[in-house]
Amino acid sequence: MTTSFDLTGRVALVTGGAQGLGTSIARALADHGATIALMDLQGEAVAAAAKQLAEDTGRDAMGLACDTRDKDRVEVCVRNIAEQFGRIDILVNNAGIHRRGTPTDYDPQDLADVFAVNLVGCYHVAGAVGKVMLSQRRGSIINVSALGGGISGLGRGGSIYAMTKGGIVSLTRDLAAEWGAHGIRVNAIAPGWIRTPMTQALQNDLKRSAKVLERVPLGRWGEPDDVAGVVVFLASDAAAYVTGCTIPIDGGAANVIAISPE
Repeated sequence: MTTSFDLTGRVALVTGGAQGLGTSIARALADHGATIALMDLQGEAVAAAAKQLAEDTGRDAMGLACDTRDKDRVEVCVRNIAEQFGRIDILVNNAGIHRRGTPTDYDPQDLADVFAVNLVGCYHVAGAVGKVMLSQRRGSIINVSALGGGISGLGRGGSIYAMTKGGIVSLTRDLAAEWGAHGIRVNAIAPGWIRTPMTQALQNDLKRSAKVLERVPLGRWGEPDDVAGVVVFLASDAAAYVTGCTIPIDGGAANVIAISPE
């Protein structure tokens, strides 16, 4: 019996797919029936991730080395995916980096790099995949924003990263408005503190990690599978009437103030 979460016959592209959140999302999409294409700057790693995914899930998977900052390379990769699999139904714009800095103390190169990967790269991929989806008159795009910048201001030298993640929210709304009439839904997710390689240093600092969890009503770190489940929902027909939204995945940190009864 098919369900509204069934992705059988659909093709999903996940950027930043060589490790961490990207591989977890790709695995969840494959587990629900999707064929998977991964793109990542790390060529050998993304090829290995695709091979492992295919072996583990029995789904077709391919990995492509791609610097999303390079518009021409993005268009070549997206064209190769569409030619290989015949279509692209789902895009998860996950590739991203983090550099700390404040308006009074930052490296201009860090500013340029974070904007180029997190925002400009996302725009390049959305545009290239959008051409495919417009021709199909169907598709679901899920952009990866963040709690910091996408939902809340967190400080801690994160303003460069936050600007890009706020930009992702704005881009998501505009693309939803632009492409809704063509059958393309565009949403964003805003993960909070998730166990990934990007948060490893914070996880290892037990004192800082404990202070973070004081802000999370559910009282724990998020796991990549917590994020992947929401992505599957947004990619599927279960979310057929959902577009232009940014969904926090943060254990309640953005919207709940849990006051101790003691």
